[in-house]
Amino acid sequence: MSRVLGILGGGQLGLMMILESKKLGIKFLVHDENPDAPALGVADGKYFSGSWKELVDKSDVVTFEFEHVNPLAVSTAESLGKLRPNSLTIWLKQDKIREKTFLRDHGFPVPHFMIINSPEDVDRAFEQFGRVVFKEPQGAYDGKGQYYVMGRDNLSKVPRKFPLLAEEFVNIHKEVSIVLVRSSGGEVLTYPVTENYHYNGILLYSIAPAEINEEVASKIREIAIKLAEALNHVGALTVEFFITRSGEVLINEFAPRVHNSGHWTLMGAAVSQFENHVRAVLDMPLGPTTLLKPSGIVNMLGVPYSEEIIKRVLAVPGTSVWWYGKAGVRPRRKMGHANIVADNTSELRKRVNEVLGIVYGNEVDKYVPPWDSA
Repeated sequence: MSRVLGILGGGQLGLMMILESKKLGIKFLVHDENPDAPALGVADGKYFSGSWKELVDKSDVVTFEFEHVNPLAVSTAESLGKLRPNSLTIWLKQDKIREKTFLRDHGFPVPHFMIINSPEDVDRAFEQFGRVVFKEPQGAYDGKGQYYVMGRDNLSKVPRKFPLLAEEFVNIHKEVSIVLVRSSGGEVLTYPVTENYHYNGILLYSIAPAEINEEVASKIREIAIKLAEALNHVGALTVEFFITRSGEVLINEFAPRVHNSGHWTLMGAAVSQFENHVRAVLDMPLGPTTLLKPSGIVNMLGVPYSEEIIKRVLAVPGTSVWWYGKAGVRPRRKMGHANIVADNTSELRKRVNEVLGIVYGNEVDKYVPPWDSA
């Protein structure tokens, strides 16, 4: 009989997980509160609201495609020995203070930070760090819920709702990430380090491999593998890093799942992050993570479906398009992405810039405005 994998969450990550792994003969069940969620359209079984229990019962293994899923479904799947990765990663990721404290307490390099519990702590963080990023511990993502204080005049925009996480402002040289996959037996394979470019706090495009020296890349791999082991993680794990102008490597955050910055693996690796995650959680042999050729992605953020734009993107050599089929369009929303490959990094960057021009023209601010004006 076919193995049955239940996925909690029906977004685009679940969609790509299913489409990349159906060829292995696996059946997929998906639970989401939104009946229009993209992954539901390709699932073998669809579950909504309180029907998660049926999904758990019918699945051999239960995984998740993002962290904010039904907690009862998570705990029930884990109590039955079906949940992969484990619930520790979800618990940590649901609160930035927990995540950052775990990383610091386990010896991982992170920016200096403080936990803010009062207006006096806000002032204290400013006095200590000079330049500070205040973050809401829950519900903050892609730049949302983050407040940059570069001078005393900016302190008034920090919300007086506590607790908050206050981090020193890091003088960033590059933002990079690494995706790895770990089996239940502890085998770990890493994809090449990816270089990420954000706009108004959200990922706009990525390029792999990152243009960094091997010493830094090796350090990033080592830290990420140690984190996977500390979490006893099974499946895909993504770790985002800051490389500072002084050469430090600091963890920004991690994601216990497949990740936007790893979408390049759909064309740039023999086995994508999505298929390897499925292989890992179902105890199947992991696939090669080596780079086939320089690869990148451009996120399509807040743009409505346009056959004309897709045709123009596909006319650029070495491209493919993933359109997620979401029901509504709004600024900053991830509607799809373009994969891009080339024979060398220089040509890849040219193609990425060409695709950016096709998708956004000169109006990127229209589609990717700051959160406070979105």
